[in-house]
Amino acid sequence: MPEYFGTDGIRGVVGSELTAEFALRVGTAVGKVLRHSYRGRKLPYFRRLDRSLPHPSMLLAQDTRVSSPMLAQAVASGLAAAGVTVLDLGIAPTPLVALMANRYSAIGGVMITASHNPVDHNGIKVFRSDGLKIDTRTAIAIEELIDGGFAETTPPFGTVLRVDALPAYVDYLCKLGRINGSGAKVALDLAHGAACGVGEQAFGARGFKVVPVCAEPDGERINVRCGATDLRRLKRAVTQSGADWGFAFDGDADRVMAVDAHGRVVDGDHLMALLALHHRPYRRAGRLVFTQVTNMGVERYLQDKGFRTYRTAVGDSNVLQAMRKHDVLIGGEQSGHIICWDKTCGGDGVLVALFVSELLIRHGISLGEFAREIPAYDQVLKNVRMRDHKRWQQDSGFARRLRRLQAGYGDDVRFYIRPSGTESLVRVLTEATKPALARRANADVVGLFNAYGRK
Repeated sequence: MPEYFGTDGIRGVVGSELTAEFALRVGTAVGKVLRHSYRGRKLPYFRRLDRSLPHPSMLLAQDTRVSSPMLAQAVASGLAAAGVTVLDLGIAPTPLVALMANRYSAIGGVMITASHNPVDHNGIKVFRSDGLKIDTRTAIAIEELIDGGFAETTPPFGTVLRVDALPAYVDYLCKLGRINGSGAKVALDLAHGAACGVGEQAFGARGFKVVPVCAEPDGERINVRCGATDLRRLKRAVTQSGADWGFAFDGDADRVMAVDAHGRVVDGDHLMALLALHHRPYRRAGRLVFTQVTNMGVERYLQDKGFRTYRTAVGDSNVLQAMRKHDVLIGGEQSGHIICWDKTCGGDGVLVALFVSELLIRHGISLGEFAREIPAYDQVLKNVRMRDHKRWQQDSGFARRLRRLQAGYGDDVRFYIRPSGTESLVRVLTEATKPALARRANADVVGLFNAYGRK
């Protein structure tokens, strides 16, 4: 398995785990590997391929973090050293990079972001020429070159070109819908991140009245008490402004969460249910991909409506892999990573928010009333910080204690325990029809991990 690449690219604390020197080596390695593995494959989201830019070239974008320019310039230098021309998109959402890889004659793309993680973190996501994230084999090949140090590079070298792809991206989002916003008021929490400007432009162009929240690009405040991981600002903005509903994005805008007119949370599970039930192609296909975190109440509700559901491991790459295997058009995560395969090749928060808004208007749906119709079991999710958050998986004695604890709850509680793919955490999820039971089971497991971590 890859050492540096996790479930969503390379992540780390800037200055210690992620340095400019390391990013330079990553850029060189990515450029060399993708130049040789490039197959020119594109997905059919655009009718024509823009071949006006040099070949081989790669897209490069960043979120608003204070460390992103440093890392982006280092990656760009590495790519250029590998003979790749860098198409610098500046600050842009991750889904823009993935989608625009299919518009340009690029051999791939790189996004500098740590998504929803804290300000002192950052990361490097790498995409293929079709906008999909690189596979394990490619990641291992890149890592072998990273660990090889600074290998000699020879001409021709690449250069860096500034490309403004935001207008084309907004235009694409607007063309996906047929219903005008009709003046509906929508609050958008842009998390001081990459969605700033893009979200407002797209919703404004579609005829919505936008209530902007945390709409100033700010690398010191990205994701801080705002965005998809903290909905308090959005709730307050919706209720105080009288908005019809609201959406919150994370730092790189590949996920989205919603609140209704009364400030009640509508998570990714419920947004997927709305799309599946009210978008005709999804309803006709009758299939969805969920993850192990998905609420059983939502899943059983859709199964009762005739849908076939599949569960996979957490991570949008795992979701997409299952979608392609089972020929499914929609899938995603409770956290708001939602993939509409007929519209784009990965999670896109702004696209999904526009899509949901259009369906609400077209069908005259109240977001809050729809969400309340779907039963949701009580879930408790706790994060346990550990120095080595994967060691317990190889400890047979601890595994036996954990199994005994879970067995004691029988079928009354569903457990899902996993090491985080982006932070040094163990995530403990418990789910039950009774809130007290879910809380008690969660506390027992967390206590077991805390005791183990103190050893």
